[in-house]
Amino acid sequence: MKKLSNQEYALFKKDKHTLIHVLSKEHYQHIHLNNAINICVYETEFLKNVLALKLSKKEKIVFYGESDNELDAKSAVYKLKDAGFTKLYILEAQDSYMDNDQYLNLLDGKYKLLGENKLHWIGSNANGSHDGVLGLKSGFINVKENKLSGEFIMDMHSIFTLDLSEKDGARYLDEHLKSDDFFLSKLFPEACFSFKDVAPLSKAYQTDTNYILNGTLHLRGIENKQQVKAVLTNSEDKLVLNSRVEIDRTKWEVLYGSSKFFKYLGMHKIFDTIYNVSMDNKT
Repeated sequence: MKKLSNQEYALFKKDKHTLIHVLSKEHYQHIHLNNAINICVYETEFLKNVLALKLSKKEKIVFYGESDNELDAKSAVYKLKDAGFTKLYILEAQDSYMDNDQYLNLLDGKYKLLGENKLHWIGSNANGSHDGVLGLKSGFINVKENKLSGEFIMDMHSIFTLDLSEKDGARYLDEHLKSDDFFLSKLFPEACFSFKDVAPLSKAYQTDTNYILNGTLHLRGIENKQQVKAVLTNSEDKLVLNSRVEIDRTKWEVLYGSSKFFKYLGMHKIFDTIYNVSMDNKT
């Protein structure tokens, strides 16, 4: 594998070779080098599509894209190298002057929850862990110049355990979690998480955590600050939110089984943090 500068390629292209543009069809249609063939490296059938060209494995093939350090073109080379091709080249990244879609830029608007949405939770004890879901009754996010304000209302009667069967006590655990030992759903049927004027991270990539939602969680009649790590992106006219958070239940006086407050619990310890609570919602 050899990297070619644009100047080196100006001489190289006099020899017989195949030039492959490895980005999407939309990118190729916007701009591409003369005589380049478009085969997107991100498609699962990339190798199959290259093999369909029926090239000799000793033929010179040049790949190019636009990513920093030519990562897109390098990915193509590795796939062809594994397939037995021997004369593979990478042309330095080409600038298309298209909008850079690496970074987040949300569309302004007010987004409301669509359809049935749930939170996924995991709680642990000295014997293992349990996981389940919690329904969202309503929610919205307002976006203005990439700053977010919003609110989500949770239905505390909807606690539902997934990892146990009814025979193994799933519904018994549900009722225990709704009782005064835990979330006291009878008196506090809703919980609310709200946040205001939250700015994106300084480098807000579309595929990684791009917001830290510093807000307020109202649970069991108690308000405390809560932080939520979130990945937001637009999908057509929708806003897609994925988030993860760790909640110390004892801050909301959910004390059952906590060794911070009880002695000699033995095998009845229940860890204070509810781990990996996550949302996957479209608004």
